[in-house]
Amino acid sequence: MNNSRRRQYSLRTLILITFWLSSPIWFGLLRALPPKFSVQLVGARGLDAPGAREYLHPASRRQGPGALAGTGSGSSGALLVRVENGHYYDVYREGGHVTVSYAGVPLARGRTPSFRLGAEATLAFTVNAESSVGVPEDLFRLMSAERRHGAAQLEVVMQLGWPGWESYAWSVDLDG
Repeated sequence: MNNSRRRQYSLRTLILITFWLSSPIWFGLLRALPPKFSVQLVGARGLDAPGAREYLHPASRRQGPGALAGTGSGSSGALLVRVENGHYYDVYREGGHVTVSYAGVPLARGRTPSFRLGAEATLAFTVNAESSVGVPEDLFRLMSAERRHGAAQLEVVMQLGWPGWESYAWSVDLDG
């Protein structure tokens, strides 16, 4: 009986010591998650006026039959990006790009700055996404109908450079 208690005590002690010794490893693994990013639409010009049909990025330009409608006067949107570093060390991200789309059609593109974020710090920066090409009439009608029902959402994809080309995506309410 004395021998069995000793084994039980030894087993508990072994488990506790193992957990205690491995806790820094688990703590480090849990803290190794990427920083948290969020995005908010803080301004959009050219999506609700009659001349608003020019919100596509320049790579979408087509010539000839089937060219996109629009005035070509340009439009823009401002996105507020918030980064929260939950790590106990600094993080660095090289600049990248942001694409704003509606129903899978790219509307505007912008560049993100490079940044270094201190340990357990928060950073907010604005990305200006711009374009000078028009939105197809069908897409503009769909957007208008969904806005009337309060269901219009823009898709925002942000891709950051080094290290590892991280990609983040959000759905942002157009009128919210």
